[in-house]
Amino acid sequence: MKKSGKTTAKANPAVKATYQDTAFNKAVSDIPAHTPEFKTYVEQTSAIMDELPGKFGATLAYHMDKLRLTNEALAGLCLINEDTIRKYRNGSNKSKPNIQTVVALCVGLQLPLPFSLDLVHKAGHTFAGEPNDIAYLTILSTMTGCSIYDCNALLRNTGVPPLAKEK
Repeated sequence: MKKSGKTTAKANPAVKATYQDTAFNKAVSDIPAHTPEFKTYVEQTSAIMDELPGKFGATLAYHMDKLRLTNEALAGLCLINEDTIRKYRNGSNKSKPNIQTVVALCVGLQLPLPFSLDLVHKAGHTFAGEPNDIAYLTILSTMTGCSIYDCNALLRNTGVPPLAKEK
């Protein structure tokens, strides 16, 4: 499927390859809670959460390194400028990223919800009951594996500002 001349792939192969042989290959909703897969997911997620750095930029760098994504590759997946990603990653951008940018990064990284919420928190944001917050939180919790274009289309159809500008 194409939108604005860009392919809207359903999944990032680099992300899938990194989590090969783990419970991350499935959406959490696809793993029955009583199965060993759920236990594996919880244990692996908890172990990674314990490893995560305390700052936004370092955590972004951690996920990118774990997923073997370059600044350029992530820029293509989340429609955030490569230079902006580099500055956040190395901590040279002292300004707080807006919520759309953080959610776009989470979508590009295809982060499971616990990692997305951690990154949002480290960027200095919280979700409240506002329609935009609910929309962005829903994107993070239900759209893992979807492209930034699919998320933006859903948000636009809901009257919520998109995550990033499409070129």
